[in-house]
Amino acid sequence: MFKKLKNRFFVIMAITLVAFIALGAGLGNLTLTQGGELSTQSESKKIRSLTLKGSRGQITDITGIPLAYDQSSYDIQFLRDPTRNSTTDKAYYTSVLSEAIALIEQGGGTTIDTFNIVRNEDGTFGYDFGITNEQDIEKRRVNWCKNMFVSDEASPDAIYRDLRIRYRIPEEYTYEQARKLLSIWQEVQLSSYRSYVPVTISEDVNMDTVALIEGKSDQLDGIQVGESSIRIYPKDEVAAHIVGYLGKMTDEETIKDYEDKGYSQNDLIGAAGIESTMEQYLTGNSREKQGTRVVEVNSRGKVINERSYTAPTDGYNVRLTLDLQLQQVVEQALEDNVNLVHDEQVQQYNEAKPEDYDDNEDVQNTLKSREGNSTLEKMNLAKSGAAVVLDVNTGRVLSMASYPSYDANLFTGGISTEEMQALNDDPAKPLFNNAISSKGIPGSIFKMVTGMAGLAEGAINLDTRITDEGAYPLTDDERKEEQITGHIPACWAYPDGPWHNHADQSVADGLKNSCNFFFYRTADLLAQTTGSTDTLSQWGEKFGLTSSTGIELTGEVVGQVGNQSVLYDPTKPISTINSEGVEVTAQKTSLPLLIRNTLMNYLRGCGEKLSVEYTDEQLKKTAERLIEEAGKDLTNYEIGEQIRDILYEELQISQTYSKTVGFDNDINGYLSELRWNKRQTIITGIGSGTTAVTPVAVARYIAAVANGGSVYETHIVDSIVDNDGNVIEQREPVVFNRIDASDSYFNAIQEGMTQMVSEQANSTTSIFNGWKYENQIAGKTGTGTVSNIDLENNAWFVAYAPREDPEIAVVIYIPNGIGGSHAEPAAKEIIEYYLDGKTEETGTVLPSENTLVP
Repeated sequence: MFKKLKNRFFVIMAITLVAFIALGAGLGNLTLTQGGELSTQSESKKIRSLTLKGSRGQITDITGIPLAYDQSSYDIQFLRDPTRNSTTDKAYYTSVLSEAIALIEQGGGTTIDTFNIVRNEDGTFGYDFGITNEQDIEKRRVNWCKNMFVSDEASPDAIYRDLRIRYRIPEEYTYEQARKLLSIWQEVQLSSYRSYVPVTISEDVNMDTVALIEGKSDQLDGIQVGESSIRIYPKDEVAAHIVGYLGKMTDEETIKDYEDKGYSQNDLIGAAGIESTMEQYLTGNSREKQGTRVVEVNSRGKVINERSYTAPTDGYNVRLTLDLQLQQVVEQALEDNVNLVHDEQVQQYNEAKPEDYDDNEDVQNTLKSREGNSTLEKMNLAKSGAAVVLDVNTGRVLSMASYPSYDANLFTGGISTEEMQALNDDPAKPLFNNAISSKGIPGSIFKMVTGMAGLAEGAINLDTRITDEGAYPLTDDERKEEQITGHIPACWAYPDGPWHNHADQSVADGLKNSCNFFFYRTADLLAQTTGSTDTLSQWGEKFGLTSSTGIELTGEVVGQVGNQSVLYDPTKPISTINSEGVEVTAQKTSLPLLIRNTLMNYLRGCGEKLSVEYTDEQLKKTAERLIEEAGKDLTNYEIGEQIRDILYEELQISQTYSKTVGFDNDINGYLSELRWNKRQTIITGIGSGTTAVTPVAVARYIAAVANGGSVYETHIVDSIVDNDGNVIEQREPVVFNRIDASDSYFNAIQEGMTQMVSEQANSTTSIFNGWKYENQIAGKTGTGTVSNIDLENNAWFVAYAPREDPEIAVVIYIPNGIGGSHAEPAAKEIIEYYLDGKTEETGTVLPSENTLVP
């Protein structure tokens, strides 16, 4: 028996020894072979890489005066312990956040308001992601629900109440109080994958708030003060449309695009102006400019040690071509001019006879669809304007103003809903840049294009003499005279003015007198000589009036010079539906859409005569088929049969009845407005009809007239400068087009503009009379007719100075500003400031024309 026990003992010992050997080998492998690897893995779980971003670059004027810069500021942040996730922990943090909010508000600050569920006025709940595109909203909603760990099938009301319970928000808290807390919890949850990065709960707080928070830091677990920067626009409203402002990314495509460049979703980007177009230079958020801070964090996500630090690169500075002092003068001169015109309009109305406006049937018909309690309230009076000062030899913008302006600082840190609504509701549209985004009928400032085109194409020459004959004959051998009926164009001076003085006029005389008849005839001869009604439009393109100017700003629109494709282009649909679900024109003008709607109303009346009620869809389809038929051959007036066929096919109106009662003739009359004819050819010659241009494009056109034919791209950016003051990109002048025409032609056009100002200066009522620089400028007024109410006409004044060796082109545009001469005061102030500056630089007085320097 003892022997058996002994054997068992040795067996057990052997097994134990083998086990110890196996354990020892495993331990050795664990500590020696895999120890380094496991140690590294353990360390990597504690190491975090923090992305550092530089400050945004400055925007300055040409002399280096800042127009936008980043300023250091303090934020209040929240960093929760990611291991504390229990219900008790959430209740604890909610109480901490409630106290922090109270302290922030006590110090005069506000907390973030980003919670994406909002309570409507009727008490119901809905989503608000700050976007309008339905597809983007749905995508954002689904992602939001996923990230917030709520059901995307639950109602917003149910989710709101569920989140209040989840984060232990007391029942007695109001919606407004709960919203503040939920905004913070939402940001914590959405950034939970970066739990070691604090969430900003209040931006740009004052030192009082910092003191309140730090004074109770031992009671505010997770609340801390952080440093950041805020965008400052030191000149407030000055150059606001040019400098622009920052905003949050909203649509999914933009967010993805910028995230691919290294931005985070919460980074601000340029939303308008130079802030937007120069984003790639100004930003310190892009990947190539980012720095890195490698740190160790403890189990609660708190940084305990810094391993390495690579500083970020700040954004580059953008130097503009603007001169701030000139810009301030231009903005003030424009504002004063607009207000002056508005006051004069009110005075003219008050002094007018009743039959001029209140009892005028035509005027009242124009106003009947407008809002307002009186004739004056319904009128479109001067309330906005634009001014551009351009270097005629480079295309550099020395000043650009749009009135009214806005304070760009409103957008710093996020504009309130009320402030944004006030800006959008303002009828003067302060956010709208009139200098590049508005198009207006130019009137007589277009006559230099007509004159140059007539000379260069051989329709007239320098010896041509044209006498004003009153009403311009519209007879056209190729078309029926009755197809060109209605108002007969005549010169502005006929019949009441001294039109008989417009006799034997050269092209310079025509410009001096601004004789409409002269340029009617020139436009007519031009079409006959070239065999095309598109020639004036082509010359508008040569002068840069119908293309982008190249300016580095957002929102530039492109003008047009009247021709058939501008009037109605059969290759394009009549309308389209915009992103807001509203039907808008798809053509260059709204005329085809207006004709379609007019036809629909007419056809509805036809149905009433037949005791038939047509649906809107029937009427729309019929009207569009009629316009499409006319568009097949816009030179063919004989489409009565086709019209009758369409009426029968769509509305079951017999061909015989349509012809008997004249439906086809009436409809053909409406359709004729879409066909280019002789009247439209000649009124295009005076900048009327469907021609509409932008102030910035007009500026480069006038610059080309002044410099002898070089049409430059316009630029408002001078250079890009790095943080050491090195110029890394210099914008050079770029010629858009060189007009190949005789110098003698330019001399004749320039002489006309010179005589125009001289003629005005001889009048005792002119603002140029007795002015010290009356002999140093050349210019042209323009009155763009926009309705049958004279007070609503557009006012333009264009000029260049000095006459000899021109340097600047000046354009003033006041929509609904009565007439061209009413835009002169601003130009006078601007040119006087500029020429005074030249006098100060040289220490001499500019000589008058044909005199010697004393």
